[in-house]
Amino acid sequence: MTLALEIARLADCSDAQLSREQLDALRSLHPSDIAETLDESGCSPSQIVEILVQIGNHRSSDAFAQLDIETQQACLEATNAQTMLRFVENMEPDDRVDLLKAVDDDVREAIMPLIAQAERNDIRRLWKYEEGTAGAVMTTEYAVLPQHITVSEALEQMRLQAPNKETIYTIHITDGQRHLLGILSLRDLIMSKPRITLDTIMQTRVISVPHEMAEEEVAAVIAKYDLLAVPVVDAENRLLGIITVDDVIDIIEAESTEDFQRISAVVPFEEGYFRRSLPRLFWNRFLWLALLLFTSLLSTTIMEMNSGVLHQMVALAFFIPMVTGTCGNAGTQSATMMVRSLALGEVDPGDFLRVFRRELFMGLALGVTLGLMAYFRVYLQDRNVLLGWTVGAALLATLLTANLTGALMPLLLKKLRLDPALTAGPFIATVIDAVGITLYFQIAMFLMKAVQ
Repeated sequence: MTLALEIARLADCSDAQLSREQLDALRSLHPSDIAETLDESGCSPSQIVEILVQIGNHRSSDAFAQLDIETQQACLEATNAQTMLRFVENMEPDDRVDLLKAVDDDVREAIMPLIAQAERNDIRRLWKYEEGTAGAVMTTEYAVLPQHITVSEALEQMRLQAPNKETIYTIHITDGQRHLLGILSLRDLIMSKPRITLDTIMQTRVISVPHEMAEEEVAAVIAKYDLLAVPVVDAENRLLGIITVDDVIDIIEAESTEDFQRISAVVPFEEGYFRRSLPRLFWNRFLWLALLLFTSLLSTTIMEMNSGVLHQMVALAFFIPMVTGTCGNAGTQSATMMVRSLALGEVDPGDFLRVFRRELFMGLALGVTLGLMAYFRVYLQDRNVLLGWTVGAALLATLLTANLTGALMPLLLKKLRLDPALTAGPFIATVIDAVGITLYFQIAMFLMKAVQ
């Protein structure tokens, strides 16, 4: 029996008292594995806290920090503040603020007075930053030294700072007003001669980010310059905190999840699939599907308005799915590629004309190639030149339109500071369907009048 199943059996009996063997097995695990084991056990929040208390030592605090924020919130709300104090105090500052923002006001008010003054000050500083910005995800536990001390003095100070810092691989050099003067790697510090001062070995060209920068842009900076951490500064270049690469991984994962949800026409949500209740999951999916349903009614309305054309050439109806489906796929292709390029920083709204020229050529190339294929397919089956030209020309026109729309709409949304992912997937396909049907019937009417 696995450890998670053993704990689950105890939880079913409403008894979270573990044996010595089970505790030893848990203590031997990495904190992330402890958190995963407790998640899989199905224990209630109060039982999870009881098990963590039994584990004791720093591993229990680290394991609590690795739990999903929904589980942390439930644990904090289900257990008295005194018991939860050490778990909350040992969290990273940015994670601690996220948790306190999530819990009920009365729970927050109960635990805040118990938190040490230094941590309370950190919470207040981080609380004011807007969600989704560098300030909201930074940590204040960074290594910092003055510029005029010697290497030997710096090493002595680092021994004192190291236990309480998130990372010491990058050391920040500041003056008395916290202005960021330079950075120094731990390796350079160790390799330098003991009597030289830090200002002679520090790097003065520092890559930093302003506290109001969007978190996805911070992730792009760290990826571009291959950094382990990036300092966050205010308008006067005073050091406020740092964002580490593990925070960036979380940011990228959250952004990717949100983009996938939007591309799939789902209202974004942060919880795991099984943690999202069925009623809430229903609304997340229903809202977009309802919008797409009404949007798709445009296609039906357009077909009804052109019923006269269908009566004159009934065979037109047979090729509507082919035209709309192909063009919807083309629009989705363009939108998805553009959303991804925007996310990676390969394209920005200033490239509008370059993208237009490129996608215009691509749309023409795809439209001519697929239009000719459709023409010969229709002509060989129906021996109807007019129908073949109608389908082929409609594919050319709609593919060109779909390609340009799919590529340019994300740029426009980005310019308006909206999420470009809104354009990808079912939304763009539904819009292009309506446009494709309109062009299809207009071309059919024009060609039928031309041959009469």
